[in-house]
Amino acid sequence: MSDDVLSVHSLVEAYCYLMATPCPACGKGPLCGASPKPLDTAGGRRTVAIEATCPTCEAVRRLCFGIPADAPTSDSDEFGVVNPTTEPSRILDVAQWIMLHEICAESARKEKTPAQTRRLNLKAARCLEEALKFYDEVGNDLPPSEGFFQEATRRRFRQNPERFSRRRLLNLRAGLPKPLP
Repeated sequence: MSDDVLSVHSLVEAYCYLMATPCPACGKGPLCGASPKPLDTAGGRRTVAIEATCPTCEAVRRLCFGIPADAPTSDSDEFGVVNPTTEPSRILDVAQWIMLHEICAESARKEKTPAQTRRLNLKAARCLEEALKFYDEVGNDLPPSEGFFQEATRRRFRQNPERFSRRRLLNLRAGLPKPLP
């Protein structure tokens, strides 16, 4: 169990982190998060704890997240605004956001109901929007090296840089629905 506080922009981003994080005990994933438990509110931030369970080995881990006090409190399944700022995530890197997009898009392709398909495609679109926050505004079509937080994701980038092309991500995003105002 860890009491280190991970800084996120919203509760949705915290649950995305669980989706992208393998279990430290068995290496499988994704982790399943329980409802957040408030711990503290200070300095314009609130801290919540989420008990994360591995569905494979059933290991339980307590993760603490620091969230801006004014961040939306939508639940994890609602998948509302992930990050209302232009700043990229501090806990999920560009490769993880792309991976989350792929998971959501694949789930949408398998879904039978139009409403659920749209909801999953909206999740996929929001993940791409978060990935694109890592790219420089002009110039390079590839993300900077600072956009990768782990050796595994850096290796994925080195092996398949074309998957990280900004143009590719923008084309994928163009084919997905836009959220209603």
